[in-house]
Amino acid sequence: MTKRALQSELAKIVVEGNQYDRIAGSVYELRELQRDGEEEKECFLDQMYKVQHTQKTDFDYVVFDSDVERQFAELLDSREDIKLFMKLPAEFKIDTPVGPYNPDWAIIKQEDGEDRIYMIRETKGTLDDSKLRPTELAKIKSAGRHFEAIGIDDYARAAPGAWKIGLARVRRRARGS
Repeated sequence: MTKRALQSELAKIVVEGNQYDRIAGSVYELRELQRDGEEEKECFLDQMYKVQHTQKTDFDYVVFDSDVERQFAELLDSREDIKLFMKLPAEFKIDTPVGPYNPDWAIIKQEDGEDRIYMIRETKGTLDDSKLRPTELAKIKSAGRHFEAIGIDDYARAAPGAWKIGLARVRRRARGS
């Protein structure tokens, strides 16, 4: 218990002391993501979700690491306001003070018929920080600062029952659908 508390505090200190800056010329191109995605097809079928609306992604299948990721893929695939989604390949990493971090999803969403919102989501089984490993939580918090520094304001952790995909879902619920 004491060890976990110390690790958690150390991770907080490291994250809070870190600063992210844009570096000219450092780009991860879409064709690299597509190539990496093709390599992922080698995985077992029981770890693959068959996309129903293939215009929303470059692949017929999405490789998932957990049931939570499978549920999230199904949700993204079923929503009309989601125009594009991609499970980011393992090679897509962000350096953090506590090690490399691989966010789960890149999403393009349409709201009010025209505005496109670019989102990055990390899917977990819970939003309770205390249930995550301290280094995992530190990586997620560092990623938030990283994405904010490069102009992506909508990075969040999502979990079943709190998927955090935006206002359109809330509006639909309010109308009773």
